[in-house]
Amino acid sequence: MKKVLKTTNTIIYSLLFILLLVSFSIGFVLLCWPLYYLMIDLFNITNLTGVSKSDLIFSFNELMSCLVFYKEPFSEGVFAFSESGMNHFLDCRILFTLDLVVFAISLPLFFIYLLLMGKGKIKIYHPFSASPLFLASFVPIILLGAFAIFALIDVDSAFKFFHSILFPGKTNWVFDPKTDPIINALPMEVFLSYGIIILSIIFIVLISVITVNSIRIHKNNNVRIYKSRR
Repeated sequence: MKKVLKTTNTIIYSLLFILLLVSFSIGFVLLCWPLYYLMIDLFNITNLTGVSKSDLIFSFNELMSCLVFYKEPFSEGVFAFSESGMNHFLDCRILFTLDLVVFAISLPLFFIYLLLMGKGKIKIYHPFSASPLFLASFVPIILLGAFAIFALIDVDSAFKFFHSILFPGKTNWVFDPKTDPIINALPMEVFLSYGIIILSIIFIVLISVITVNSIRIHKNNNVRIYKSRR
């Protein structure tokens, strides 16, 4: 029974870490609106849309207020929109809400686990004398790394694959600039930039976890070798 409980706690602890990291990374770009303001100049979005920077910022703020904070009525600022376009954004709102809820739940649970482990109330396995997060970190690195390579090879196919997974059976994510001109304010470069930021945060944390634990494993092995020779 103790082994089952210890295994369960190890899995839960590792999953909480991954969920916390991924939801934080996504939540960061959802809530850090100034990132888009920087992209307006970086990608010459005013030229793409014929809309001033102040109107672009206003429109982005209006849209994100509806998607993140449920502001009503639905608005895209100075941009007109179709019912199909609005429905896609409302689908996005469900995913955004899910991400923030996952973050809000995983954050306290992860630190509760850390506290209880520190007090010896919860026991977990330490493979190779390292944190279980060491092995857990390899899974998202492999999966996200494979997707990142796929995106580098064929951005359009990766974009379509990504949307087919998140919005199964729906095609309203394909915007017509004539009926939903806001798509011109959200060129592919914007989505790619957000993706790069999200993946960078995830990879930096995971690689840091792997590096720290690799050093710990190496030191422990050296200690064992030293003791065995005495």
